[in-house]
Amino acid sequence: MTHTNQTDSAVVDLSTLKTPSGKTIQDFDIPEKILKEDPEIVDLVMRSESMNDEERQYWFNLTKVMNSEQMEKLRGILTRERKKLAEIEEKYAPPAKDTLSKEEIARRNAEIEKKRKAKQAELRRREQEAEEEEKEEEILSELEEL
Repeated sequence: MTHTNQTDSAVVDLSTLKTPSGKTIQDFDIPEKILKEDPEIVDLVMRSESMNDEERQYWFNLTKVMNSEQMEKLRGILTRERKKLAEIEEKYAPPAKDTLSKEEIARRNAEIEKKRKAKQAELRRREQEAEEEEKEEEILSELEEL
């Protein structure tokens, strides 16, 4: 079930809503009128971190008798809660790790590959020198034996 909220600014997919405890809208008795006319309230109540599941059901039950002014007060309270929690999370959350751009990754990989090839070339050069030295020593020892 997908609905737009009253301000038409966002789409609320009621089928994916879960409470912090993992319950879905199927676990609650939610008035059909609220589901159809005000899915944003359903979203706010379902995702509220200050309520337990019994309190959620209590608020869903109350929506049957609440007038529009009371509904707006509930919406305001839950919206402020969400904003305050987002501010706290932003303030105290660990800083996000910097992600490298594809270009930076490619540049770093090329630099590593260049260093690796240089080391390999140096090892080959040393091996050749050692082999030449061995050959020279072998030839000298053969000459001395003569």
